[in-house]
Amino acid sequence: MPPTNDATAGGDAGARRRRVLAAHAELFNEALTEEADRLPKLANVVEALAMASDAQPLEPLAPVGGHVEGAVRLERVRRRIALWFDTDDHTALAEAARERQVDILVIVQGFPLQMAVDAEWAGELALLDGRDLTLLLEGRWTLGQAVRFKHSEQAAHGRFISLRVAPPADLPDEPESQFSPEDGEVLRSNVDDMPPAYDEADAGRIDDPSIWDVGSGGAGDPEPASATIRSNIESHEQSLAETEAFEQSEVRRLRLIRTGFMLAALFAVLIAVVMIRGRQDAEAASLDRATDTAVRAARLEFEAYQSLDSSALRSVYDETQAQQIESQVQQLRARGLYIESELQIQVLDARLDGETAGVLLREQGSAATRRTSDGETIQRGPVSQDIGFFLARNADQRWRVVQRAPVGG
Repeated sequence: MPPTNDATAGGDAGARRRRVLAAHAELFNEALTEEADRLPKLANVVEALAMASDAQPLEPLAPVGGHVEGAVRLERVRRRIALWFDTDDHTALAEAARERQVDILVIVQGFPLQMAVDAEWAGELALLDGRDLTLLLEGRWTLGQAVRFKHSEQAAHGRFISLRVAPPADLPDEPESQFSPEDGEVLRSNVDDMPPAYDEADAGRIDDPSIWDVGSGGAGDPEPASATIRSNIESHEQSLAETEAFEQSEVRRLRLIRTGFMLAALFAVLIAVVMIRGRQDAEAASLDRATDTAVRAARLEFEAYQSLDSSALRSVYDETQAQQIESQVQQLRARGLYIESELQIQVLDARLDGETAGVLLREQGSAATRRTSDGETIQRGPVSQDIGFFLARNADQRWRVVQRAPVGG
């Protein structure tokens, strides 16, 4: 079996991890939008996040009544995980989780932003919500990093804290390994594989001086060939033949050079044409991706207003824009309202400028404001507006909305 290259192996493992997280991000989105098999899907998602953080399963994550529960060994520490899709009393659920010795409590629909965290258990119970899971599924955090961050920030601020876009530089280190070698233990060395000094096979080794001895020749060497002198006539005929052959080869060489220059010029023109067309095709494809991202962003915004769940926004919005929409969703949730809409989205214009793009969308249809308690309609009316989306491409070539605003009256 050929040896494994560490760099290649690491790259393959990283690619497999990204594919697994991407597949479970789709499963997470299904669990958010569909009630069918919601808890089994969420159990699958959390288990995948644990395994992506090199956790070892101790008790399988599975639905238990109205929630998901299980246990893993994460960063050499046993962690009991409990997940609920939503709850009416977050504080009571957190207290009950602590009594049941739960280490990681996930409430997908989220915690109140100002929910107080008791200093007695701030470093024992890590609170995660759906937005935190989205960042984990994007590969920005590992589950172990998220738990360490939550413990530290909950203790420092005394309230629920959401994960940042990426782990901070001063994130606390993971727990120290408990492994230590036994006293007197000696690690083996490759010295054991060296042959002893008295090995009879030394004669065949490269450090044996005898292999560098060089003889001065023997009777078997061939005799030097005898020299011959040709006549002037033979020399003259050979000179003419050589001159004629040289002239003919020179004519062929010049013809080949001219042909080579023509082919090189033609080849250069073809390359230029292919490069220009390739660049145009690449720009067109990039603009298409930017336009698709803008349309998806518009749909996700209205879905957030309807479901009151903003966890999927960061897949297409940058942090500032996502927080603005989250604030509006929080206001709706606090007022006990949600917005149900039936909109058609039309692309009016799209422009590309290097690593930035602008897309103009027209949203038309109707929207209704309803109460979350009984679904009663509070207000209904038509919607017709043009929205400009400004996007930027980040290092991984993904487009994100960095600004959006109504256009015209």
